[in-house]
Amino acid sequence: MNKFFLIIILSYLIGSISGSLLLGKIWNVDIRKHGSKSAGGTNALRTVGVVFALLTLVIDVAKGFLPTFIIGYYSNFNSYEMMLGAAAAILGHVYPLYYKFNGGKGAATILGALFVLTPQSIPYILAVWICSVLLSGYVGISTILASLTLFVYAIIYLNTEFQIFGMIVFIFIVFTHRKNLSRMWNGTENRFTSVMIFKPK
Repeated sequence: MNKFFLIIILSYLIGSISGSLLLGKIWNVDIRKHGSKSAGGTNALRTVGVVFALLTLVIDVAKGFLPTFIIGYYSNFNSYEMMLGAAAAILGHVYPLYYKFNGGKGAATILGALFVLTPQSIPYILAVWICSVLLSGYVGISTILASLTLFVYAIIYLNTEFQIFGMIVFIFIVFTHRKNLSRMWNGTENRFTSVMIFKPK
């Protein structure tokens, strides 16, 4: 079997393991039937609680980290092959084979891959995300801004390969958060007002 095809298939299958839906078997809840209908960590926090959301986050981050690291370990850390595996794992998270292609929005799995691909970018990305959430209360737009930060970081500090990866990640995150943007436009998007510095009146 072609090596690149094998990388894509195995990484996609790992990415298709949904943390929230696995945990949902224990909690006896399917978060895709509640809140934003997403299987991601934000909806897990809103619909079930902190412990459930943190465990979901750990699993979803690991789905990006493990394939990327394993591929790197066996390819002498070939960045192209690692990005290929990361992309497949992210697609698996958003469109999981085991759950009728209805998964999360990709952010946590992307973060896991970045821990291997470019860990130096993570402080910048998290700083932008945290500041945006504290100021706006919107997780969706904060995640989009964080992905834009990755793209800008890649343009400033990294090579063309990473810049292309960063651009694709940014476009993909905008796409997976398109409903959040629509709800923001309509004024119906949920906000975490409890963490905001300047709370709306």
